[in-house]
Amino acid sequence: MATKKHKVTGTSMWAKVFEHNAELKDWQGNPHPFGKQFKIDVILDKENKAVYKASGTSGKGKFDDDGNFLATFKRKEKERFDWAGGPPKVINEDGTPFTGSIIPNGSIVEVEFTVYTTSMSPGTRLEQVRILELVKLEEKEEAKPSIESSKTTVNTDIPF
Repeated sequence: MATKKHKVTGTSMWAKVFEHNAELKDWQGNPHPFGKQFKIDVILDKENKAVYKASGTSGKGKFDDDGNFLATFKRKEKERFDWAGGPPKVINEDGTPFTGSIIPNGSIVEVEFTVYTTSMSPGTRLEQVRILELVKLEEKEEAKPSIESSKTTVNTDIPF
């Protein structure tokens, strides 16, 4: 199998594709031997799931609690070749570099990934994330304690 690039479109979940929010440790809490890991989960519809499966990737995907098919795309910080490591390219729909600091859950993205031959099984590498529709984050209102609620009395009666 030769190296081939593929694209799928879906809803992003838990995007860790920037230097400041990349994964530093594995699920057991051990540091990755290759430095940071850039990662994004994408919910795929039937058509995009078919493209993902037909790509020849060794990634299996999984189903979330709502029954949606979820594919995970990863990229290592340090690879054997410089061009294969580091953060993926993150761009806006028009191709300009994305200047934000996070991709909120629920944003619509197009993920470009490469499937390549290895001695064991086909390898898959995240190449680029194109943001098609960015979800706006709503600002959280801070709960400020009211003065009246802080004026509580303490019961000083001794029960015995």
